[in-house]
Amino acid sequence: MKKELAEALLAKIMDWSDREKAQERARLETFASYKYDEYLQFSPGRRFIESLALWLGQFQPGDERRAAYDFVSRRLIFFSASEINHLVELTFPTIIRPKLIAKACKRSGVSTERIKAAVATIEYRTLHRRTLYLGMSDGAHTDWFRRANPAISNEQVFHAYDVSDGKTANMLGKLRKDLTKMTSAPPEGDAALFENVVLLDDFTASGTSAIRLNGETREWEGKIPTIIDNLCNPDHLGGCVVNGVSVTIIAYIASDQAVDHIQALLPKLPFAKGTIEFQVVCKLGPNVPLDETRDAAFFAIMAEDRYFDQEADDEHGAVGGTTKRYGYANGRLPVVLAHNTPNNSVYLLWAEDVHAVRGLFPRVSRHRKLQQP
Repeated sequence: MKKELAEALLAKIMDWSDREKAQERARLETFASYKYDEYLQFSPGRRFIESLALWLGQFQPGDERRAAYDFVSRRLIFFSASEINHLVELTFPTIIRPKLIAKACKRSGVSTERIKAAVATIEYRTLHRRTLYLGMSDGAHTDWFRRANPAISNEQVFHAYDVSDGKTANMLGKLRKDLTKMTSAPPEGDAALFENVVLLDDFTASGTSAIRLNGETREWEGKIPTIIDNLCNPDHLGGCVVNGVSVTIIAYIASDQAVDHIQALLPKLPFAKGTIEFQVVCKLGPNVPLDETRDAAFFAIMAEDRYFDQEADDEHGAVGGTTKRYGYANGRLPVVLAHNTPNNSVYLLWAEDVHAVRGLFPRVSRHRKLQQP
């Protein structure tokens, strides 16, 4: 649909006066060109203003449409690709580098106030090289992380945490070679292994996919326990890390709900081989989730059964313990990522194209059901 036609349709749906149309058009065009049009899951040829017009058109004229439009204008949070890349770029200098400097200063005796001197020490250089970076999901942006930090070797960064035996052996071989060059002597024993492991992820809103304790079996589930098991297995990742390994889990974006969940469970997760901590580059904060009082008008719309497709509540969503109407695990988020909308956001924001309800930024699920041809 052409932009002019989409704008005319939007003005008609919202019943705007000429003055309102001029005012809102300028604002919408600015946000559309700056961010929203880059959403990767729009159908071919579709852009934000067209999607907004069609999305608003499913609501009742008058109060419902105004409440829905107010939600988009006032509460929507859209992380563009460039903003996410910026968070990736901040990860090393704000979280990882200070940890390495502190450890190097402790070993070398250099004051933590002498940063330039600290990073020049052999202790810092070897710690830097003995740090392994693994992606926890497809959205970990390990390619951009590597590009933003050219001093980190390609052999230190892997896009996934399920590393093959061949890749592990190759990483250790390159590590030994580089350490030999740095110290003018081949490393022996644990000195030839990785001392730090950094796990990278783009977004966590509930924390349940990262770590959870099964209420029936009392077994640990999620990506973090799986990785920790691998790090304890000498035939897997455990064979390339030292005893006493430091594991740092970093999310580029996280909700308060996820932070509280992960930090509450991590101390309970058995890990005799080392230590684990969780860090966040951008924390969403307590005022981001929708509130039934502050956002009462939009909550009233979401509560209507005609604006929710029961097909969205599948077996995968059941892990969150509640309906996805207000987002997986009752996330209540108004958040969209440029590459996809998280299902922790409210359903009306991300309803998939296969559903009977229209989503403003339709999500493509990893667990998408096969459709009949």
